[in-house]
Amino acid sequence: MKKTLITFSLLMVLLSFTPLQAMDADHPVNFYLNFGVMTDDSFSFDPILWYAGFNLDFHLNDLLMVSPEGNFITQDFVFDTFLLEPAVLLNVKVDHFFFGAGVGKWFLLSGETKASSDFFLKLNAGFSGDGGLRFRVFLNTLFDDLFGKSINIGAQLGIGI
Repeated sequence: MKKTLITFSLLMVLLSFTPLQAMDADHPVNFYLNFGVMTDDSFSFDPILWYAGFNLDFHLNDLLMVSPEGNFITQDFVFDTFLLEPAVLLNVKVDHFFFGAGVGKWFLLSGETKASSDFFLKLNAGFSGDGGLRFRVFLNTLFDDLFGKSINIGAQLGIGI
């Protein structure tokens, strides 16, 4: 229960940052609610991991943006195990397309599996449309075994608020 309250409090603080509170008109902040799926590199989708979360895009200039994110992960819609995945990425923007890399970590919030992880490299690429929709594909790999046995691949659809 304590972990849930801490997670909820952190989520409320992060949700208080909206595009209306941007640094200035030239470098806005965008807020997205994300939904998606993730699997291992065999594309077997067994198990399938479901993502729901948010991210902020802080546009540093016309080329770079820093994107902190927080995702809740559950397996197969069973809802007995929940993971929290905070990550931060540095992305390069080219028109509506972006790509970048960053660092993330999984924390077990509830459940009895050993699902917490070491820090991992997160690579991503995507497209942000003018209408507030965003599509992104990503790859997670542990630093101890870069592109080895523990690779996760996923896709997310984001809705800008």
